[in-house]
Amino acid sequence: MTDDEQTPLDEPIEPGVPDHLPGPPPGDVEAYALPPADPASVSLAAHSVPATPLGESTRCPRCGTENRPGIAFCRECGQRLIAPGAASTLARPATLDGTMACPRCGTHNRAGVAFCANCGVNLSGGPQTAVTAVVVDAPGRALLGPIVLLIGAVGIATGWLLPFPFSSGSLFERAFSGSGGYGLGFWSGYAAVSGGIPGHAYFGFAAPAPLLVALLVGLALAGVLQRAAGTLQRIGLLVALLWGAGLAVLFIVVELIGGPGGGLLELLRALSPGGIIFLLAGLIVVIGTLTRLARA
Repeated sequence: MTDDEQTPLDEPIEPGVPDHLPGPPPGDVEAYALPPADPASVSLAAHSVPATPLGESTRCPRCGTENRPGIAFCRECGQRLIAPGAASTLARPATLDGTMACPRCGTHNRAGVAFCANCGVNLSGGPQTAVTAVVVDAPGRALLGPIVLLIGAVGIATGWLLPFPFSSGSLFERAFSGSGGYGLGFWSGYAAVSGGIPGHAYFGFAAPAPLLVALLVGLALAGVLQRAAGTLQRIGLLVALLWGAGLAVLFIVVELIGGPGGGLLELLRALSPGGIIFLLAGLIVVIGTLTRLARA
């Protein structure tokens, strides 16, 4: 090591001056002072307001979303796109369908945007929950079942007035034909019934037809007033169901199977008009009672 190399080492070092600080600027550089930084500009330096003329598409400097010309705030992140005080020519949508009104300024924005394009207010606010409409089944009135029951009642009354097997005439004539009628006590007519147990059962289902008619009318009125059948209505519907089904089945057993036999023409001649009407009306009553029970 030479004396020239040792000279800098022998010079005293001023205390308190760190070695890592840079030296003074060169003489040809003019010194200047930095202006104080604006805190607002520092915080927004990364997302400065673009100088985009109105009428052109404005790309958000923060999120890169393409916004419509003239809007003041980004519809996706809320970044200001036009300098404060600048005129805004926000294009209003032609129709309000599919738009959402801003709660602050009333501007209609496209549905689903997070921020108002005019004032920048947050439109998402909180989680959007879909409101499901609750349909309450109000206690209405039944119509189909009661109408069918009334039709069945008319058929039962008609069959009671038409000629019926086991003697001549209708059940009405046998009940109220002077001294020979059994009146309201239909069971008094069993002595004139032939055909064994099926014949007696057939007469037992057909003779008190007015009682079945009254029951069907009452069930129809109750169905109009109350859609859901109560306990008493269900009991009445079950009785009417068995009654109508019994008339239909016993017609087949007594008049079709137990008829005079022979050909089809002889069988049709032997069928009683009242029995045919009882068959059809009994089937209608079965349909009406099942309809009412299904709604119960």
